[in-house]
Amino acid sequence: MKREVLKSLALKAKNRMIHKSQNDNFGLGLEGNDLHIKIISSSDDLFYSKVRSLLEDDQDIMNPIKQLMDENLMMRLDPRGREKYLLDTVEKYHKFRKMIESERALSESV
Repeated sequence: MKREVLKSLALKAKNRMIHKSQNDNFGLGLEGNDLHIKIISSSDDLFYSKVRSLLEDDQDIMNPIKQLMDENLMMRLDPRGREKYLLDTVEKYHKFRKMIESERALSESV
């Protein structure tokens, strides 16, 4: 299903490039360029569960980022890829940590 959606989006983008029609907005009737698409992968779900388990443990963790990173993947990357992987992991960790903390605050206030 993800492939079909991606293929459809690519085809529509190709048609817009060919016809120079930027007012189509995928037939959704949106004004301007207000359409944002985010594809959530199953790896994000796995990462979310890892962050949740790290935060639920009552242990003080010195470096949670290192525990979240895949060492095998890290060793296969070039230096620039390692840096990008590290920065992406840090960004995802902070995003999911804030999400989990806000979920806790909501559940405690109820």
